[in-house]
Amino acid sequence: MKKYTQADFDNFEVDKYGRKICPAGDYTAMKSFGEGCSFGKECIFGKGCGFGAGCSFGALCIFGERCDFGALCNFGEGCSYENGAVKNGRYVAVDRIGSANRKAYFYTDDNGNMFVRAGCWFSDMAAFKERVKKVHAGTIHEKTYLAACDLAELMLKGGNEVMTREEAEKALEGNNVQKR
Repeated sequence: MKKYTQADFDNFEVDKYGRKICPAGDYTAMKSFGEGCSFGKECIFGKGCGFGAGCSFGALCIFGERCDFGALCNFGEGCSYENGAVKNGRYVAVDRIGSANRKAYFYTDDNGNMFVRAGCWFSDMAAFKERVKKVHAGTIHEKTYLAACDLAELMLKGGNEVMTREEAEKALEGNNVQKR
């Protein structure tokens, strides 16, 4: 498998939509990728990689620890993350949330099971909500985490439907989150 360098990456072909076309290979020497990259199947990425919005990944890609994915990233068939707990999944990320202002990731797998990664915490959705209610009871963190859970459930379990602003606001109303 070819190991790519930053110079290789900088010279990859760009498609008609402006997305960089990245062939299958070993990208462990690189740590950051811009928006709109499209990677072939069976790519390998090292620890701490960062990917911009709109990236897509082919089947059987492998990601190292602490990789960060931008909004609307798309993972191919056979991809797994969270040590295999989530396979062929989709996700939504909510940034600057919780007591540490980190990013929380909400996943759904092929079977509709939902999982959450918030900092070092990883569990299914029900266990996450239970922990939030216990640890952050009565605080803004409880309200925002639970609102994020509702939003993730709407986005991930609602299929490919586009949520209107009114639907998003209605989802947040039940958690007493103020609108801007």
